[in-house]
Formats: sequence, structure tokens, C-alpha cells
Amino acid sequence: MIADNCKVCPDFKENKCDGQAQDCMCKRCPRTLGKCIITKYCTETESILILE
Repeated sequence: MIADNCKVCPDFKENKCDGQAQDCMCKRCPRTLGKCIITKYCTETESILILE
């Protein structure tokens, strides 16, 4: 799941991250980050996502 999450991460897509950071949401999220970004809702914490 982690590799898939990095592929949809806004920072990774904009070349602001090389996918090696250990403290980002991609590494910690056990869910499908792409779905959460689209819906702007985190199913793991049941909270609204505000992506800047």
C-alpha cells in the first residue's frame, strides 16, 4: 500500500518528495490515499482532509 500511496501523493507528483521520507502521510497511511485525496476525507482518522 505504501508504494501505491506515494504514487498519488501531491508532493511526490510535484517532485517535492522522492518517496523516501519516513514522516509523511503516505508512509503512515494503511488506507488508499488516492481515494482519500479525491473525497477529501480520511477514512483512517474519520476526518476531513485539507490539502494545500
